[in-house]
Amino acid sequence: MKKDYKAQIALGVVFMLLAFLVTIQFKSVTKNNAANAGNNQRIEDLLIELNKEREKTEALEQKIVEYEESIAQYRNKEETSGGDSKFLSEQLKRAEILAGLTDVEGSGIEISLNDAANRKGAKGSEANSTLIHDEDIRRVINELSAAGAEAICVNDSRIISTSAVRCVGPTVLVNDTKMAPPYIIKAIGKPDQLEAALNLNGGVIDGLKVWGFEISITKSNKLLIPKYSGTLNFRSASAVESTTASKEAQK
Repeated sequence: MKKDYKAQIALGVVFMLLAFLVTIQFKSVTKNNAANAGNNQRIEDLLIELNKEREKTEALEQKIVEYEESIAQYRNKEETSGGDSKFLSEQLKRAEILAGLTDVEGSGIEISLNDAANRKGAKGSEANSTLIHDEDIRRVINELSAAGAEAICVNDSRIISTSAVRCVGPTVLVNDTKMAPPYIIKAIGKPDQLEAALNLNGGVIDGLKVWGFEISITKSNKLLIPKYSGTLNFRSASAVESTTASKEAQK
């Protein structure tokens, strides 16, 4: 009888422990389900916002296309009238080319920059030195500009006066566009002159080859460089009136 009593107590303790564990498990599952539901709702909300932003972007891009078509129609109409209108249209085209706001083509060179081939297994500062960085791309761009390049792009992103090239983590940001190697830099100008400027002894290419980067330069009789696709906003700069400029020059 005593043994049965002890067995009953033992069973009771076991059942109590099981009930306790089941209760904890139930609460844990309920809490996790609530957290997951909250996360799922948050993800759904973010996806909705993302789709809204995409729709806005598409609508703005469509507006840009419509405005460009309207400008082209007005321009064609004015050009056919001849005289001053044709002269102004030619000046506008020239200004657009200089500002990078229109596609251009011509002879030039194409440079391919890629990370070092032996970068596998490298760690720390050694691994960092095997990567193409923003400063490497800027050096090439500056050398091309100094050599008379009339238009430059990096991975088809047009370089203009306000363009920025900077590192963001493992990628390079050009005109707010994330890029990864290989970096294809196109430059329109005199091909021989541009190539010679890059290949000077102790110049840009020599400095990059020291790190084992994969570099190639190709001449071309016809390169296409697209127009700048971003937006231009001038908040501080404004045009100077010709009368004001002449007065300042006379002082």
